[in-house]
Amino acid sequence: MQIQLIVSNKLIILSKLVRIKLSLAVTLSALIGYVFADGRDLKTALGIALGVLLLSSASSVLNQLQEAEYDAKMDRTKKRPLASEVVSEKIAVRLFAILLLSGTILLATISSWSAVVGLITIAIYNLVYTPLKRKSGLAIFPGAIVGALPPILGWVGHSTNILDPGIVLLAGFMFLWQVPHFLMLSFKYKDEYLEAGFKVPIASLSDLQAKLMVGIWIISTSMIALLFPVAGLITNLYVLIGLITLNVLLIVIFVKLAFSKSHKFKSARLHMYISLYMLLFLVLIAIDSFI
Repeated sequence: MQIQLIVSNKLIILSKLVRIKLSLAVTLSALIGYVFADGRDLKTALGIALGVLLLSSASSVLNQLQEAEYDAKMDRTKKRPLASEVVSEKIAVRLFAILLLSGTILLATISSWSAVVGLITIAIYNLVYTPLKRKSGLAIFPGAIVGALPPILGWVGHSTNILDPGIVLLAGFMFLWQVPHFLMLSFKYKDEYLEAGFKVPIASLSDLQAKLMVGIWIISTSMIALLFPVAGLITNLYVLIGLITLNVLLIVIFVKLAFSKSHKFKSARLHMYISLYMLLFLVLIAIDSFI
């Protein structure tokens, strides 16, 4: 029983260090890119999934190495393994190296382009986005680029045509979706971010201006999602109905939460709905690809 408890605690610490929920979401978007390129080989799909999971985990470990000092200042992140000193920097560096090397090698055996895209993603996230967060609110844009790259990584695991309308639209959707996602986090943790020394994109805006900014990005995300059937990338009638319903609900929910009678922006709930919207959208295009 004691051994099981020790193992369980170590797994919990590891899951926090690699931010397993985020890493799994990144893995899913890469798999969708592979499927959207008409990739159907199970062995290749599993290789891409594991490779992306390893690289995303490596990126998360490096991110916590970079931001341990700042994570310790925020309630949201102060219990992370490095910020709380549960894990030493020495162990974290070794884990990062193992994850980075193994993920890169695995992806390279499937597609050298997939490995290259994976390394570019880490470079932008850890070397551009992470340090830029403390200097400019415009960091959301390189952050959005990072969100657009995993589907491309999956796509080039099967196809080298990165100008295909399918991957252009999918990457564009993921880019646009990242912005309101980041903005909602800024709303939710604005005071903590500012206190820790991070630049918040909405800090200088009035409440109404911030709401309108979020609304513009949400509508833009919805519009690019609706371009999929226009471009012939979604053809199943039931998936089309689901897509339209999903986007109508997103707009309705935004208006309801942003402009409620209480005049209080329910950013935490909207952040949850935006995250769920992205997941359901990816599920819909995956279903259409298999039908």
